Amino acid sequence: MRKRKNISLKNFLSRFPEVDLPVTLGEETEREFYIRHDPLPAPMVNKYLSVFFSPHIIDEFTEFVPCFKIKDTAGFHAIVIWVAGLAFRHYYLVTLNEKGEELQCRMIGGLSFSDDTIRRTVTRMEEDWMIYLATADSDRTDDLESKTETISEQLELMPDGGISEGK
Repeated sequence: MRKRKNISLKNFLSRFPEVDLPVTLGEETEREFYIRHDPLPAPMVNKYLSVFFSPHIIDEFTEFVPCFKIKDTAGFHAIVIWVAGLAFRHYYLVTLNEKGEELQCRMIGGLSFSDDTIRRTVTRMEEDWMIYLATADSDRTDDLESKTETISEQLELMPDGGISEGK
C-alpha cells in the first residue's frame, strides 16, 4: 500500500515566489509564469484551492499555475494564481490564513471567450495594496484592437486578508 504524502502549507507556498509590488498582470505575463512555474499538482489544488473553485472548473483540462506571493502580509498569505481552462485564462488573488484555511478569492484579470465575445482584463497591483482592473470586450468578428466596451474597477487587499471594492 502506498503511503500518502502530507501536503504542507509551507510546501504549497514555496511554489509562489515572493515579489515586491507594483506588478502588472496581462496576456504577456501568462507565458512568463507558465514557463517559470510548473502547474500545481492535483492534491495541492484539492487541499488549498478547491473551496474557491466549482468542481466543473477543477478538471483534467484546467491547470493551476502559481504566479507569486505578496510580501509583507502579517497574519495571512496573499497569492496570485493563473488558472487556465478551455475557454478562459484567469488570474486569481487568493488569501489564506496562517493555517492555510481559506479567507477569500477574487478573479483579478485574464481572458475569457464566449460565443461572440472576447473579454480581456489587465491588472495593476500597487504597493499600497490597491488593485486596478481594466476590462475590454471585443466582438470576435472585429479586429482585436477595436474594443466594444471598457470597464474599470478598483479593489483593495485589506490588512485582514479580505478583498474589497476599492475606494
